[in-house]
Amino acid sequence: MKKTVIALFAACSLSAGAGNLWIIGPATSYGWSTDDATALLSTGAEPDVYTGTLYLKAGEDFKFMTVPDFGNTEIGAAPDATLVDGTIALASGTDDSGYAKLQVPESANYAITVNTAAMTATMVKSPYQDSEIGVCGLYMVGSAMPEGWDVMKGLPLYQDPERPYEYASGKVALNAGTFKIARELKGACSWDARYWYFRDADDASKVALGQDGDLQWEIADAGNYNVNVNLNTSAISIAKAAGTGIESVEADASDAPAEYYTVTGIRIPAPAAGQVCIVKRGTKVSKVLVK
Repeated sequence: MKKTVIALFAACSLSAGAGNLWIIGPATSYGWSTDDATALLSTGAEPDVYTGTLYLKAGEDFKFMTVPDFGNTEIGAAPDATLVDGTIALASGTDDSGYAKLQVPESANYAITVNTAAMTATMVKSPYQDSEIGVCGLYMVGSAMPEGWDVMKGLPLYQDPERPYEYASGKVALNAGTFKIARELKGACSWDARYWYFRDADDASKVALGQDGDLQWEIADAGNYNVNVNLNTSAISIAKAAGTGIESVEADASDAPAEYYTVTGIRIPAPAAGQVCIVKRGTKVSKVLVK
């Protein structure tokens, strides 16, 4: 039992939340619960810019947290700052000190952008208002992921700004293995099923939240994939990305099918992106880097 506890803790270090900026407060559907808090997401291209769409209640407070736990750096409105045309100046502090709480004037889904370098936030009503949006991002976790079962380093699925109920990975390199999808990171560290989307027991093309049984999706062949989830329809799509495979391999005149081997000579079904491998096609053998 002691070893199990240590393993779970190691996979849920709260300081490992790079790329996430949590939003919390009674303006959200989950109030002050850090377990249930969703996070705005940033990308490698713009690491200081966090975005997401979320339903917020008018006249209720909220703030941003750099770590989903109290006592760390938090971000709110700069002293005496007001929301003007959807934009407000921000300030940082700890434990409600050094900044003021934020509010929105109308209950609605809001498209939120926070720039932690410029210390500004923009909060404007989303074009989509048909249903309340409760989560800004989803996270793929499992042996198929580059970070394995480290929950706080789950591979993000990003919201579509115009259809915020849809989430997409973009082109990502996955290992042969399995995965499931975390809804809220800190809560998912408890491994409680209510924080996880599983493969639907009756339909593998559907996600099921909090389902009994640890049903996961399987990636049979390593490679580049696009993963898309629609929470309005519960649909999931897992497809090989265009361009997946070996590039810059000189074709043999025989047009024989390619065979892939590790550099130590072990045959593999398909190489992963970034992997150096040996490709045998007919009588031609090449050492290549998979792009």
